[in-house]
Amino acid sequence: MKKKLVPLFFTTALLLTACGGKSYSPSDYIAGTLPYRDGFKILQLTDIHMSDKDDQDLHFAFMDKLITEANAAHDVDFMVVTGDLFTFASRGTAIKLFKFLDSYGIKWSVVFGNHDEQTYFPVDWMTSYLNNFGSNCIFKDLQDDKVQGNCNFAINVMDGATIKKQLILMDSNRYYFGSYMGYDYFKQDQIDWYSNLVDYTTSQNGGTKVDSLMFYHIPLFEINVTYDEGTRIYDGPKGNGDGKREDCCPPKENSGFFDTIKAKGSTKGMFFGHDHINTFETDYQGVKFCYGIKSTDRIYYHEDLLGYQTITLDGDQINVHRFFHTYAEVK
Repeated sequence: MKKKLVPLFFTTALLLTACGGKSYSPSDYIAGTLPYRDGFKILQLTDIHMSDKDDQDLHFAFMDKLITEANAAHDVDFMVVTGDLFTFASRGTAIKLFKFLDSYGIKWSVVFGNHDEQTYFPVDWMTSYLNNFGSNCIFKDLQDDKVQGNCNFAINVMDGATIKKQLILMDSNRYYFGSYMGYDYFKQDQIDWYSNLVDYTTSQNGGTKVDSLMFYHIPLFEINVTYDEGTRIYDGPKGNGDGKREDCCPPKENSGFFDTIKAKGSTKGMFFGHDHINTFETDYQGVKFCYGIKSTDRIYYHEDLLGYQTITLDGDQINVHRFFHTYAEVK
C-alpha cells in the first residue's frame, strides 16, 4: 500500500490517500544476501538532505572522507543511509548521490525519511530507479503490494546455508494528518509484515530464530522512555550531547510496534536518524535503540556532532563506534 501525499495550500484540506495492492509471500521481500564473518561491519550514514541549491561538491567531499576512513581496511561489509537523503532535490541530484554511494564497491542500501517526499520527483520514481540500479545496491520495493511505505525489505546475512543474521529495512513513513499533525508512524500492515517475516525466516532457518537488526528513519514512540528508563550505553560527546533527549521527535501515536518486536524476540538492535543532534544509545527491555550520526551539515546540526558510525557484529555482540568530523577538514 503506497501512501501518497497530496500537497494542497491549506492544511485543513491536506489529505492522505492510499490504494490497495497485491499480497506477497515474505520470501518476495528478501532483497539479497551478504556473507557473514566475525566482525561483520556496517557503516551507517544518516540525514544527508542533499539539495540542488547547495555546494554539493563540499558535501560529497565530506562524505568521501567519512566513507574512506570507515573503509580504510576495506572491511565495511554493508553501508546504509537511514533516511532524509534529499530535500528539494532533482532527479539528477538523486542519481548523482546513488552513483556516489555505489562508487566505493561496498554493498549498500537506503531507507526513506520524512523529507524524502519533498523533492522534484515522486518517491515511486526513486524506488523504481533503485529497484533497477544493480551493481552494489541491495534494495527492493514491491510497488504494488499492500504494505504501507516504499521500502520494506530484508537482507539475509549468510553463514554458508545458515541465516546467521537478518537486516530489516523499513519505511517509517513521512507525515501524519489525522488525529494530530506531525510525524508518521509504522502502520499495522507493516507490523504484520514484520511479524510474518520473522516467522518465515525462522522456518527457513530450521526452526532457529534469527537475530536481526532494524534500520529506519523516525524513532519509535518509546524513544524518550528508553532515555529515562533504559540503560544508557552512550550519551553523546561530553559537553555537546548528553543525549539531547528534549530534541527527540518521535510520532505522537504509539503504534504498538515495539510490543510486537519484544514478543517476536528477533530484533536485537534498531538504528535510525531524524533528530540531527541526538547521538545516544540505550538498551531497553533487551533491545538496543541507537541514533546514527548526521552525515552532512544540511538543515540544522551541531558542528561537533557530524560524522558516521559503525556497527560491528561479533557473535551475539553488537558493538557501535562513533566517529566525528567537521567540514573544516575538507574545506
